[in-house]
Amino acid sequence: MRECNLGLDYSDLPQWTKIFTETEPPIYWVRLAEILSQYPKSYSVFEIGSGLGDVLALLHFLGFNKVSGIERSENLATIGKEKLFSLFNSKDIIIGEYPVQLENIDILVQVNCVYFEELSTKKEYLSQIRRFYDNANPKYYLLEVIDASFKNYSNAFPDFVRISEKDIYEIFKELNISSYLTYQYPKNTSTKRLYVISQNDL
Repeated sequence: MRECNLGLDYSDLPQWTKIFTETEPPIYWVRLAEILSQYPKSYSVFEIGSGLGDVLALLHFLGFNKVSGIERSENLATIGKEKLFSLFNSKDIIIGEYPVQLENIDILVQVNCVYFEELSTKKEYLSQIRRFYDNANPKYYLLEVIDASFKNYSNAFPDFVRISEKDIYEIFKELNISSYLTYQYPKNTSTKRLYVISQNDL
């Protein structure tokens, strides 16, 4: 897949899309693969913010065949669909805004994707996270957030999107929760944490 990404024209693409052209894959991608490998391949998976389709490609590579996602950027989604078709003969990305109507989703994935443009407070942002979960009602929600331990100024990540473990436990108090650091400042440009949020009967 790296060879496929190296062949893309990045002149009109966001800077972050280049992470999949590096020799080593992103840390969150490796951790995500470790977690997803534990789940039945018959599970259906939906991704919020599919970008150029690299996480969906990972899901295909791991053996999942009920895979789909949504991306609001038509440019990114179009390129991602072409990539997935060339690699797996599949076009799994919907162009649009989440939430959308979903049925029987086992795993909801939201990584390297922070949507906050219409929001201005942490309360609103946490409500959105919970709303995203409730819309799909999955067995597992794999959610990567900007960790509250990241204190440096950032235009990309305002303070209200920096989420603590306490925040996550409060909005998902009835569910099982575990977490893993993915990125860590200053080695990376921010500190991120990947949460695995699951229903209690699993």
